[in-house]
Amino acid sequence: MSGVFDLRDDLDAALAVHDDLVARRGVDVWVGAEPTFTRADSVDPAWIADAEGDDKLARAHALACAIADRHPGAAVSRLVGRHYPDERAARFAFGVRWREGVGVATGPGPRVAADAEPRQPPGDTDGDRWLTVTPDPGVVEVNMAPTAKVGELAAQARAIWGAAHAVGLAPVRYRFNGDMADSGGGGQITLGGSRANASPFVRYPHVLPALIRYLNNHPSLSYWFAGECVGSASQGPRPDEGARERFDELATTLAWLETLADRGELPPEQLWHALHPLLVDASGNSHRAELNVEKLWNPHVTAHGTRHGKMGVVELRAVRMPERPGQLASLAALLRAIVARLAVSHYREPLIDWHDDLHDRFALPAALSRDLRFVLGDLDDHGLGLPAPLRVELDAWRPRGIACRLGDAQLDLRPALEFWPLVGDVASQERAGTRIVDASTERWELAIHGPGPERVVIAGKWCTLRRLGEDTRVIGVRRRVFQPSPGFHPGLPALDPLVIEWSWGGRAQRIELWAWRAEGGPYPGLPHDATEALARRSERIRITTHDGSDLEVNGTWADPRSFTIDTRRA
Repeated sequence: MSGVFDLRDDLDAALAVHDDLVARRGVDVWVGAEPTFTRADSVDPAWIADAEGDDKLARAHALACAIADRHPGAAVSRLVGRHYPDERAARFAFGVRWREGVGVATGPGPRVAADAEPRQPPGDTDGDRWLTVTPDPGVVEVNMAPTAKVGELAAQARAIWGAAHAVGLAPVRYRFNGDMADSGGGGQITLGGSRANASPFVRYPHVLPALIRYLNNHPSLSYWFAGECVGSASQGPRPDEGARERFDELATTLAWLETLADRGELPPEQLWHALHPLLVDASGNSHRAELNVEKLWNPHVTAHGTRHGKMGVVELRAVRMPERPGQLASLAALLRAIVARLAVSHYREPLIDWHDDLHDRFALPAALSRDLRFVLGDLDDHGLGLPAPLRVELDAWRPRGIACRLGDAQLDLRPALEFWPLVGDVASQERAGTRIVDASTERWELAIHGPGPERVVIAGKWCTLRRLGEDTRVIGVRRRVFQPSPGFHPGLPALDPLVIEWSWGGRAQRIELWAWRAEGGPYPGLPHDATEALARRSERIRITTHDGSDLEVNGTWADPRSFTIDTRRA
């Protein structure tokens, strides 16, 4: 396990370069994160959808103690957790406190026993660091101690990932068919300052309106790092995925706030009052939004006798749980760099109304990757560019997919995003810990970079690829992979396998993508490890190649303007 959770030397050096660049700009941007871990070998409700149950309490306690073992002198406390309206009692929670400046242990020290009686966390004192371990639906969540530097966040993350591994918890899980998914609990990132008044969103009132514009205009920041459930039913929808009227009002609000900021007349309470009704999900919940400002300057949130809402903090929620600490640290560096860039240079670009492109073109990894390169180029132009090792970690957030070759041409097949709709009324599910979505549809991206044909055959019909940039041609393909209950379109059959055919240079290839095992029947339990999961994924991909360019075709897919075809509408 020694190399699994350790950041490479070049990555550590790159984080140090980033921290130095931000420090030179004189912008104080602290960062925190909320990684979540699950029992990948369990299908008990507590590790799928429920907040508590099974051995979650014992695992969470063990995790807190294992984290404490990695911080010399750390103490573990039993706390009173949050009490949700539909739950009989407050959830459990554990706190871990250690002194700032005390190094992370290279090996476990003496385990610290937890207090038997629940109590409130002690008040913050100078030099103390504090994190909590709490339950959430299907996972155990770690609210990390915020740090002034991403290098410090990375060191803390390594300790947390290592502690989770030691107690049998994982950042990912494998489905029966071998597909890999994140833990299911998300991995939100928070940004703020050392104190509420030191937050960049308080010191520089123009930054938060600029960040909203920046996120809107760069969909890669909403989708490249997101989990499987994106769109209006997700835990972090964009403002333009909600009510149309609310999005229209957002542009007016941003312009007015920027006018006040230019005059020096925008206190944080007015900034919060103006934005919190607009940055919400489809039901009006300000917690479940891509940019959560609940704790920016909210006078209504209190905890343990303190003004818990006036912290100068914003939370970015369109983030899935990353597989390894390096991915978390690199995303934190990217977001800090963006905030620093917005602090030192105004960004007043108009909001882009993406219309159908948002869920059509930007469902495709190639489009998101291209947009992310624009973001990185903008940071380069403002002297806040990310070193190469961090960019490698950012690329790793989306799976690579399958490479199929014919001569000098390569067809890349890659999982794309799918926007699962909520089943039923939003309001009726608002108080629930989890929501029901129709997840029966998946989307693939077909991409050719460089030499290759202009069209391919999908499910027996010709499909013309769409140009994306100078040298890339792509198309997205949606298909139903199972019949859900509850769900939409009763009786509409699944398409399994999805068959893709193409020819080039006198040779042809047939690719079968199976959602389930081709022979049918159940799998013998969950995959035991990553190797077995990979084997199950591999056997669901069948590729045959033959000489000649003849393909069996029966028609053409309509609507050549779209970046995605939907095989359910055949």
